Amino acid sequence: MKSEITQKIDLIEYQNFIKNNNSSFYHSKNHILFLNDLLKTKPYFVQVKNNNKLLGVLPFFLKTSSFGSVINSLPFFGSYGGVVSSSDNISKLLLEELNNFIKKNNILSATIIMNPFLTNSKIYEKYFEHDFIEKRRIQCIDLNNYTDESLWLSFEQRVRRSIRKSFKENLTVSKISLTDESINNFFSLHEKEMNSKGGKPKPIEFFKSVKNNFTKDVDYDVFEVKKNEKSISYLLVFYHYPYTEYYMPAYNSEYKNSQSTSLLIWESIKTSINKNFKFYNFGGTWFDQPELYLFKRGWNANDYFYNYYIYADIDKIKTIGIENLSKSFPYFFVVPYEKI
Repeated sequence: MKSEITQKIDLIEYQNFIKNNNSSFYHSKNHILFLNDLLKTKPYFVQVKNNNKLLGVLPFFLKTSSFGSVINSLPFFGSYGGVVSSSDNISKLLLEELNNFIKKNNILSATIIMNPFLTNSKIYEKYFEHDFIEKRRIQCIDLNNYTDESLWLSFEQRVRRSIRKSFKENLTVSKISLTDESINNFFSLHEKEMNSKGGKPKPIEFFKSVKNNFTKDVDYDVFEVKKNEKSISYLLVFYHYPYTEYYMPAYNSEYKNSQSTSLLIWESIKTSINKNFKFYNFGGTWFDQPELYLFKRGWNANDYFYNYYIYADIDKIKTIGIENLSKSFPYFFVVPYEKI
């Protein structure tokens, strides 16, 4: 068996391999190409092969500045990364190869964001040389063996009440294409919402890159709610069997009481069931977001826990400072700021 790090990989072989092993949407070929397009940096792949057959892979991106380099598997708003392999032994080889790469290069930090659905998370603790572990949580609906009707009955009463209210508001919901008009509307609502919460909005180029790198109805859907012909909310979801990824909502705060977001979620869940997807992943919920946690739990969502595994040259990072880190490594996770 041979392990190596390369930027030249057979993407067709890669996609076939991850589809047949435990992987996430974020590992997908199209998402890797999306990140390449958006971040303007080529991906690296740690791979293990035997007789020219791919047995394991770990994709990552490297961002270099005058301060040094940062590795993420994978970057951009907490994308899940990590190993996709056929055995723990292959995972060990992949992580050891990455450890060697870190030692030989001017790496300030390297972070693996593990797949929350990975059945064996201990491989990182055993084989990846890390300094910190940051615990995270997602909430996910198990769609197995549910119909629309039976899933509806599993929701908490307040969720069903919100959806019923949206029906009474004369709202219309539909799947749409990413046109210049819809992109501008979606981005405007998203930007206003994130700014109001003190968050970091995704750039408008994000939407254009989605359109260019993914196939509508296959890789993603955009749902839109209108009231009196005015667009008031959107929801972007991605698909990677057996998972639907609830990725990005946005709504007009003037219409918050219309419960349009609940209508969007319900419509996207029904679409996922019709597409025979098995899990509806609401994504990350911070431990200090009790209201958001309760909202997602009301949809019969279960908790899944996962970790960030972080190697960091913390002494050097402290000399750089948070402001320089933010400017030098946009969309990359460097280190928990409380460690600086």
